[in-house]
Amino acid sequence: MRNLKPILILLVLFGTFHLFYDAIYENHLGERTNSDVFYPYLFARDFWVGGWTGVRGWNLPPCSYLFPEILIAVFTYPVLKSVYWFHFAFGFLSFVMPFYLAKALGFKEKKAYLFSLGILALAGVLPNSLGQFFLPAFHAMIFFFAAYTLYEINHWDSKNRIQGFRFLILISLVWISEYWYFVNVAPFLLVYTIIHLRKKSIYPIGLVFLGFGLGKVWQQGIRKLGIGILTAKELPTMERIQTAIDLVSNDPKLWISGVVRSVTEHSIFADWYYLYFVLCIFYVLFLFLRLELKKHFLDLVFLFLPFLSVIALFIFQIEPNFRYLLFLPFCMIFIIVRLVLMLPLVRRIATLVLFLGIVFFYNDKYPLLAKKVQEGETKRAQRMECLSKFDPNIPGAATYWPIKYSYAFSDKNWTLVPFTKEGVYYPWISNQTWDKGLGGKPFDEFSWGITDNKENLDLWKGTRLVEECAGWYFYRR
Repeated sequence: MRNLKPILILLVLFGTFHLFYDAIYENHLGERTNSDVFYPYLFARDFWVGGWTGVRGWNLPPCSYLFPEILIAVFTYPVLKSVYWFHFAFGFLSFVMPFYLAKALGFKEKKAYLFSLGILALAGVLPNSLGQFFLPAFHAMIFFFAAYTLYEINHWDSKNRIQGFRFLILISLVWISEYWYFVNVAPFLLVYTIIHLRKKSIYPIGLVFLGFGLGKVWQQGIRKLGIGILTAKELPTMERIQTAIDLVSNDPKLWISGVVRSVTEHSIFADWYYLYFVLCIFYVLFLFLRLELKKHFLDLVFLFLPFLSVIALFIFQIEPNFRYLLFLPFCMIFIIVRLVLMLPLVRRIATLVLFLGIVFFYNDKYPLLAKKVQEGETKRAQRMECLSKFDPNIPGAATYWPIKYSYAFSDKNWTLVPFTKEGVYYPWISNQTWDKGLGGKPFDEFSWGITDNKENLDLWKGTRLVEECAGWYFYRR
């Protein structure tokens, strides 16, 4: 019961502030049609409907999320077939993660609850960006892997073979499930391990590299089952790293200015990183005045992670997005809690004050959140009504986003074939068996289709718009 108590408290908190989550859900599954969210749900449904045969046509992304998200999805789907409750369960799982990571970083239980609540509150009012944290297959499980690694290092026993084997298996699964773990948090974990274990750190670090090789074995096994999975060989990762190395060698100032511009010229990140940078300066100044810089060295390493992630995005030439920078709001809460705890006058009541602040914030935003939820529900109903006007027996073409959305929310047996705006077949993160062998059929032979970008219709000759519906555009040929 002692181990279950935090879970029960977190469940009560998540249920109490559920409108924050509902606004995120309706934003991504109603307003924005972010159909990547449905990947674990539809994978699990295909498995239970058709077994291994049902999932053999899937193409998985580079971060496959096979562990733990797809594994959890497969086991929970028979109980949570409802699209909403399935994703609510994943939202709660994501809600739990900051609490356990904060505890692993040394925060007391009452303070750790504030991390989960704080991120939920921020995400509820910023669903497009921070709301991604509560969606399956959007990198929130990095928090789980980080908390688990910290737990293992804090309880490391070199003579415990079971622990070593357990750590090896999990790390090998991380290598094929969540590459961003090694960008977002692994540098801090490496420093943490070396400082805590010293010479003994060679063993767990060696297991990480051994896990990379074992991960390759898992990849080959998955491909043997007929499930496609992108690896580093199919991505230009090494080429981009080499380009960055060449640029740093030839003109380091130009490279640094490029990294800075990638943040300061971004409409969202400019404000976030400016605030974060100011908070970091205040925190370092407080530590310096209290002569505690050395004592909190690991804190400073941890707080550098959001900057390191931006550098990685620049190297890999990926547009900055909060799905890759979820440690930024966590680190901001980290600093705020640390600074408040340094103030003797408010230290004892700090947790209560911050909690009450979130309660008042929720009550203030309640009407707006309720409106957002209603708008999302309305848009989804409109889209499904418009789709129902087409004959499901006649295959249609669609751009990427609407396909998984339609398969999740419609009870009809649609055949929608994915194409890019250039009319090129594009089976990204989906099951090719849905296409029923029509992937090789020319785009202009489909008599109807859906696009989420009206400008595409200007590129597609012979098409005419027949219905504009909540951000979707239905055409006939």
